[in-house]
Amino acid sequence: MRTVLVMLCGIMLPALAFAQAWDMRETRTRPLPFLEGVLAGIVAHEIGHGLVATAKGYDLGVRGLSIVYPDAAMSRSDHLELASAGIQAQWLLSEAILRGYEAHPAEALSQYRAGMVMSHIAITAAYLTFLKDHPDGDLVGMAEATGLSTDTLAAAVLLPAVLDYWRLTGKDVPRWVPAVSAGYKGAGLAVIWAY
Repeated sequence: MRTVLVMLCGIMLPALAFAQAWDMRETRTRPLPFLEGVLAGIVAHEIGHGLVATAKGYDLGVRGLSIVYPDAAMSRSDHLELASAGIQAQWLLSEAILRGYEAHPAEALSQYRAGMVMSHIAITAAYLTFLKDHPDGDLVGMAEATGLSTDTLAAAVLLPAVLDYWRLTGKDVPRWVPAVSAGYKGAGLAVIWAY
């Protein structure tokens, strides 16, 4: 799995593209596809946790709205990879959607796909606020694995979300924005899987 993620990082780094503004007004008249996309993005985040846990042989459980790993004796490396798996999934999903949109800006971004990108932004906003110190939350798990504070980790996940929001909603977004977003995500994936 590490090899695949390192290869993805390499693919993400070199691309530069112009982004065009996605029009949010359509969500007023047709909110369902957008809301379905938001829900699909949240599900993809949780699937990321499930895939990494299953690949590493850990059992999955549910406590409230959180995925937990009952009776797991994890190394710090495994703990970081599992705790950040949802973030990794939302980074890769958002990057794939935005990269496709930036490559073909004449084709309107579907409300469903825009909702998936917005779920990444909304989840990150939740990490910055009410989920930052949640005992079963991703940031607390990442803090336990790395020894960094949840404030530091919240700040670390903020940049790609801000840049992706700009990529999604901005008009005439500079070429460096997609490159920095993708490069930051790629570097983040590399750090997580090399830890």
